[in-house]
Amino acid sequence: MRILIIGPKSEENISLVNAGQKRNHQVKLVSLHQISLLVQANKMKAYVSGQELADYDVCLFRGISPYFAKAKTVANFLKLRGTEVFDRKIYSKAFGYGKMFMTFEFFQKGLPCIDTFHFSTFEELNKYLVKIPRPVLIKDIAGMHSRNIYSFQTKKGLEQFFLKRKKKVKQFLIQKKLNANYYYRVLVVGDKVLGSMKRMSYFNPQRKSTPLAKRSVRVEKNKEIESLALQAARATHTDIAGVDIIYDGDNPKIQEVNRSPKFGRFTEVMNVDVAQEIIKYLEKFNKI
Repeated sequence: MRILIIGPKSEENISLVNAGQKRNHQVKLVSLHQISLLVQANKMKAYVSGQELADYDVCLFRGISPYFAKAKTVANFLKLRGTEVFDRKIYSKAFGYGKMFMTFEFFQKGLPCIDTFHFSTFEELNKYLVKIPRPVLIKDIAGMHSRNIYSFQTKKGLEQFFLKRKKKVKQFLIQKKLNANYYYRVLVVGDKVLGSMKRMSYFNPQRKSTPLAKRSVRVEKNKEIESLALQAARATHTDIAGVDIIYDGDNPKIQEVNRSPKFGRFTEVMNVDVAQEIIKYLEKFNKI
């Protein structure tokens, strides 16, 4: 099988290349930025380093935010050429929920989600400010890997944050901060749950003093969490998903679904060969 992986040269993506080669597949890893697109004489072609990008059986997209438009264009091009594309949502739907719109999707499907607020203007935010429960988290809608996350206990702190960013209000979402020092990362590949591990929350007071290797631990099989993660992956049409679930007291809530999850730590903690599981999943769609 000829496999094309589009994404950065990360540890996880290199492990996918190695896993594919071990199973006797031809695997190529390219960055989305390396791909050139040409339309000439009413025909479209894609190139990487002077070589035409064509004749792949399957393509796996990983790490394409925030370049959704280009990713969708390349995905549609490959699909037209007969390549099976993953994540399939890239070409089949309007890709790119963003964090706020992902929460709305959970709500639509009747899944438990955290109270979340998104405003288009400072004036609109200011009218609703007193009604927003605190403490809160503020997240960059396009943020990844726990970047650009802020916490505020008071209305004044929240107000001052947005006073400095009046023209950028719509770039952030506000979310109720739950009193939990841990959350769960569940990895889903297709209809298979590979397991779940408990991780220290970003604002856990012990996080900074805890070595990276000890911030995530294996947990026993939890049917409630795993079933919820599978539903969340399906609700967002995600083939390969890292689902984050946090407890609000005794009630699990979905934080988000990561479309191109890192899995190096998960592989170590859970002793699961995630790269091989992903390659096996791709094989199913090539009828191997």
